[in-house]
Amino acid sequence: MPDNKILVIVPAYNEEGNIRKTIGEILASDMDVSVLVVNDCSRDATLEEAKKTEALVMSLPFNLGIGGAVQTGFKFAHAYDYDIAVQIDG
Repeated sequence: MPDNKILVIVPAYNEEGNIRKTIGEILASDMDVSVLVVNDCSRDATLEEAKKTEALVMSLPFNLGIGGAVQTGFKFAHAYDYDIAVQIDG
């Protein structure tokens, strides 16, 4: 599958203490992937911490919950022509 464009979707709500480590572990894998953090209107510094990484980051204007955050990620994957999209918890 080396020719497939892969997106890892990381929905995140109040994950300031974990988000950078999670993204780092994903990017440390041998796979050629893009990472998208969908910040689900966190009340902590999740957004700021995610922006310190190499991940793509989008922030929802209000909390949609896990389903809405994941759906947002899949819509992003479709809009940007990713072949494969997977979700990993933040």
